[in-house]
Amino acid sequence: MTVLVTTASKHGATREIAKEIACVFDEHSVPTELLDIDDVTDLSSYEAYVVGSGIYLGNWLKNARRFLDTHAAELAQRPTWLFASGSIVGEPPVADDPDALRPGLVERLVETTQAREHKLFAGRLDTSKLGLLERAAVRVRTRARATTATGTKSIAGPRRSRDS
Repeated sequence: MTVLVTTASKHGATREIAKEIACVFDEHSVPTELLDIDDVTDLSSYEAYVVGSGIYLGNWLKNARRFLDTHAAELAQRPTWLFASGSIVGEPPVADDPDALRPGLVERLVETTQAREHKLFAGRLDTSKLGLLERAAVRVRTRARATTATGTKSIAGPRRSRDS
């Protein structure tokens, strides 16, 4: 039995989780093949699948969603597990953060692939690798989360008058 462990990872953290998953299989003498999701062309030689994606603005990465949609029938025929990496809020980031993913996304992915489980791992973020828009999105997300935690409804700071 060979297990395919494949991921879409924008900055590398999700790929590191996939490596750890593959190592656990290897420790239990289960052969694995670790591939980037864009390098997978044929699923027929695998008996099970572990598919992961980084989370970007509450969603699985586009190439990972495309992979699941393209291979949904094949994935549904064999044991499949899904995971995501991307909760970046908190110190340390929170695993299984219910706000990290768009509502209904996990249910749709599991239903499409008949996956046995979807696991959300806390993410790791190196802001030095982010572009301007990504840094802005992280800032907004972090402020929104902090505001939600304090019970305040607005994510904006106090308004200042022109006179101050």
